[in-house]
Amino acid sequence: MPTKSSLKSPTKLLYTPSQLKPAYQMVTEHFTQQLIQAPVNTPIRFGKLGSFKKTENQITSRLQNKKGIRYVYYRLLFKPYSALKQELNQALERKYNR
Repeated sequence: MPTKSSLKSPTKLLYTPSQLKPAYQMVTEHFTQQLIQAPVNTPIRFGKLGSFKKTENQITSRLQNKKGIRYVYYRLLFKPYSALKQELNQALERKYNR
């Protein structure tokens, strides 16, 4: 069982929640616009964390009639970069290998 001294101390919060809220809103709005305007099958980098890829898919539903109704939609795929993968794997190891 880890002792208090062996645990990492939390980093100090440099910004208040009221200061962070507009920043998060700005990043979210910018990223949303990037996703909307991005051409299909073009990766969109998300900093050093990974990249998103917008693809167009379609499916035909034949539940209501024999001809079928075609639905077209966008799908977002996220591919994490190796540094994020490594951090996530370490978090799982810490969680399950106590």
